[in-house]
Amino acid sequence: MVMSLCAGLPLAGVIYSFQISDGVGKAIVLFLVFASILVWTIMIGKHLELRKVEQKDQAFMRAFERQENPLEIFVRGPAHPASPMAKVYSAACLAVRREFEAQAHKQHRTLSQIDLSQERLTALQIDAIRKVAECAAADQILLLEEQMAMLGSAYTIAPMMGLFGTVWGVMISFEAMGRQGMANLSAVAPGISSALLTTVVGLVVAIPSAYGSNKLNEKIRFLGIQMENFADKFAARLQQAFLYE
Repeated sequence: MVMSLCAGLPLAGVIYSFQISDGVGKAIVLFLVFASILVWTIMIGKHLELRKVEQKDQAFMRAFERQENPLEIFVRGPAHPASPMAKVYSAACLAVRREFEAQAHKQHRTLSQIDLSQERLTALQIDAIRKVAECAAADQILLLEEQMAMLGSAYTIAPMMGLFGTVWGVMISFEAMGRQGMANLSAVAPGISSALLTTVVGLVVAIPSAYGSNKLNEKIRFLGIQMENFADKFAARLQQAFLYE
């Protein structure tokens, strides 16, 4: 993965720099190669996941907007199970059902006597239902953000690991030059080259990670705003259908 991104560099020079690195340098490069594979796996997987979520949310929203009664989809039964927005809707509808059941209990009615066309809600009840929907939306956003912290760690830690490898390699090279008692560039240059390799690899890991993380966070933020807006839209539909006049 890293070598393919380094195609613009002389491949033989990269391989040579790795071969002449000491144990610490080689360990850092191998760690960063593994981190690069992990980062790309997470970014590709998360991109596919968010694209699927967006499609499922759009399908659910189209179905919801076609219904005259905001509870119709819930009453018919489970639908759009892969849509986070549908899960927000289900949580809100469960809150509505609890309110209706509480009212029926106070009026000594059975659950079978609940008639959606006749039931009404107060403004305070609708506001409480909206808050339930907002909490459910926050929970779904947290699920979408899974593994994003790892991407953030990758583009933060990778350059630091690379810099550590470079400083370590340069220190070893100068220490060797000090033992020889002379500044021989031909003797020091290979060590400097191997030391700089870790910084190059660290940047190769960090740059795509930073870009990918920003793009994915932007998509998650968009999906989160859509779910939060749906909570308000659902509350507005409840007001139209069930608010006491």
